[in-house]
Amino acid sequence: MTLFLEKSYKAVTFQELMEKTGFSKGAFFYYFKSKQAIFEAVMDLYVDRFATIDFSQLSQTSLRSFLDAYFPVAQKIRSTFLTSEFTFAANHYSLIFEALRIIPDFKSKVNRHEDKVLAAWISIIAAAKKNKEIKTILTDEHLARLFIDTSHGIVIHLIMTDHTKPLEKEVLAAWNNLFLLVKT
Repeated sequence: MTLFLEKSYKAVTFQELMEKTGFSKGAFFYYFKSKQAIFEAVMDLYVDRFATIDFSQLSQTSLRSFLDAYFPVAQKIRSTFLTSEFTFAANHYSLIFEALRIIPDFKSKVNRHEDKVLAAWISIIAAAKKNKEIKTILTDEHLARLFIDTSHGIVIHLIMTDHTKPLEKEVLAAWNNLFLLVKT
């Protein structure tokens, strides 16, 4: 996976794949019919394991606690897969955009993943409203989308401008401001 994150699908060669994994060309072609098939397998792993936060590890009753625990949990997942040799955010989105372009059913897989993320956010927001931690005229889904879309927007902005700023710090600052707007 790191080869595709460090470079791009097009730039990664079979030679590099063999060197990185220790597999021979024959072994690759035994399991995969093409470079695209390898990329599809990598992206399946990426979405299933890497891009998926285990929301059960986060607070299910307090939005504040949920927000505070989010990035440590995400960092733990990220550290099992990656080194700090490259800029994570830019490569993360580039990889997803490549997969959307190359892999026919990748968009539906991402949509299923995003539906789970949205459901987790809606659940914590509903719990925070019920516990009177927050108050808003927004629906649970609209507030959840504000949190999610704010983080996506910041990532895209950092990619296009100065992605040397710490991603987590920028997103958490925005989330903290959203939280202040709705906390009771």
